[in-house]
Amino acid sequence: MTDPPTSQNTGMTLVEVLLAIVILGVSLIALVDGASQALSVVRQARNYEMARRMLGQVEAESPLRLMDEISAGQESGAFQSGPSGWTWAREIVDVSEGDEDDQRAGLFLVTTRVSWSHGRRSGSEEVTQYLYVPEDSDGTRTLKPRTL
Repeated sequence: MTDPPTSQNTGMTLVEVLLAIVILGVSLIALVDGASQALSVVRQARNYEMARRMLGQVEAESPLRLMDEISAGQESGAFQSGPSGWTWAREIVDVSEGDEDDQRAGLFLVTTRVSWSHGRRSGSEEVTQYLYVPEDSDGTRTLKPRTL
């Protein structure tokens, strides 16, 4: 029979334990950072989707087709029914203004922007479109339907 060795080290040293704790800590920090970035992307996607819906709501609550006359200018407001902290602004630019060529007469550039803010975070989404509004027989530029 042989005698078992009496001075053999079978456990881990203090350096190995500390190294394992450091590796675990760095891994957890990377995991938490990745999860917070994923949640941020989800929040941002939700805001952009809501902004697209709110852009449609701007046209429903303040339609251009019911304005007495379309002219260059700005208007803005808040949403009557919707999340708090959301606002909208619309800018209408007469593209033909100052142009001597009458081919662009009645052409407007309409930019609608929806903005939001939640605490320190804010963002916006905008839509830009061209709108052609010919003159009526009385010389006004309107999309409002005529009443008979």
